Amino acid sequence: MKTIPIEQLALGMYVESIPDHPSLSMIQKGYIQDPSALGMLRNLGVERIIIDPSKSKGAPAATRATSSKVKSPSKANLKNELPRAKKLLTQAKKLQSRLMSDVKLGQKIDLQPVNAMADEFIGSVFRNPSALACLRLIKDKDDYLLEHSLGVTILMTLFARALGISGTTLHQLCVGSLLHDIGKIRIPEEILNKPGKLTPDEFEVMKTHAAHSRTIIAATPGISKVSLDVAAMHHEKLDGTGYPMGLKGEQISMAGRMVAICDIYDAMTADRVYHKGMAPTLALKRLLEMTPHALDKNLVVKFIQTLGVYPNGCMVELTSGRVGIVMETQDRKPTKPLVKVVYNLKSHTHVMQSEIELEKHNDSIVKAIDPRDYKLDLTNYL
Repeated sequence: MKTIPIEQLALGMYVESIPDHPSLSMIQKGYIQDPSALGMLRNLGVERIIIDPSKSKGAPAATRATSSKVKSPSKANLKNELPRAKKLLTQAKKLQSRLMSDVKLGQKIDLQPVNAMADEFIGSVFRNPSALACLRLIKDKDDYLLEHSLGVTILMTLFARALGISGTTLHQLCVGSLLHDIGKIRIPEEILNKPGKLTPDEFEVMKTHAAHSRTIIAATPGISKVSLDVAAMHHEKLDGTGYPMGLKGEQISMAGRMVAICDIYDAMTADRVYHKGMAPTLALKRLLEMTPHALDKNLVVKFIQTLGVYPNGCMVELTSGRVGIVMETQDRKPTKPLVKVVYNLKSHTHVMQSEIELEKHNDSIVKAIDPRDYKLDLTNYL
C-alpha cells in the first residue's frame, strides 16, 4: 500500500481507502475510471489517498479512446433553455405518474425511460443550470408528490455538478433521485394525500415509504448501488435519528448524505396544503443548523455555495425599491446576480420587465422576500 497526495491520483489507479473521508463509498475502493472522480475528491477537500500500486494500471482503454470525443452539451442562454426545461418537467411528471401506476399494479420499474429522463436533466443543467433551478420554485401544492421528486432531482444534479461529479456517477445519482420516493405509492391514500398535518401514528406509517422505495428499487433490473443508496438513505441522519434503518455516521454513503440535504431543502421550500413553504434563504440557514449532528457540514456548505446566497428563482428587494427575480448566479459575485425586475414596491405597481446585472448597476439586494406578501406569482415571470 502507498499513500499519495491527491495531486498524484490518476485514472487507472486502484484506491484502497480514503483517510478521513470514510463516507465516500461511491469511489471508496476500486479503480479510478471516471475523470469526474478526480475533481470530486479535490472539491471535497481530500488531501491524500491510499492506493495499491500492484493493482493499479493505466487509464482504462475505453476512457482513453473516448475522452477526446465526448463533448459536453453546448451552452445555452437562459431565454432559450427555459422553454426546453419547462417541457422537460412536464414530460418528467408524466413519467413519474406512469412509474407509480406500474408499481401499484405490481410491475417492476422499466429503467430505460428513467435513464433517458436522467440524461435529459443532466443535459439541461449542463446547457444552463439556471433554467431548472428557477423552475424548481414553481410548484403546485396539490401535486407535491410528483414535484418533490423532480425538485430533488434538479437539486441533486446541480449539487453533483458543482462537486465535479459527472459521467456514470452523476447519471446514477440522477436516476436514484427520480425514483427515491417511489415507495410512497404503497402508503394508504388517506395518509399520503391527507389535507392536513399527519398524526404521530400516521407519520409512522408515512415513514415506511423509504423502506418501500428501497425494496422496490432493489428489485429493479440494472439498478446501481449508487441509485439504490439515494433511494434507501434519503431520510437517514448522521446521528442515527433518521429512518428507515437508523444508520449512523460512516454507515451513510456520500450519495445518502447528498440526497438527505437535497430532500430536506426541497421539502422545506415547498408549499403544502397545510403549510406555506419556507423562503430559500431561511431554508439554507436551517440546513446549517442541522450540522454536524444530522447533516454533513462540509457537504451543506458546498450545497449553499452551489445555490448561492440568493438562489435562482428567489425574489429579492433591491435598494431602488424594486422587486427582482434572481435569474442567474453562475460566474457572478454571490450578492450581485442577474435579476429580472418585475415590480415597484414604492408605487405598488408592476413595471416593464427588464434584466439587469447588479454588478454593473447602482443597485443591490436588500433581502429576500416572499412573493405572496405582495400577491406576486413567480409563474407569471418565467
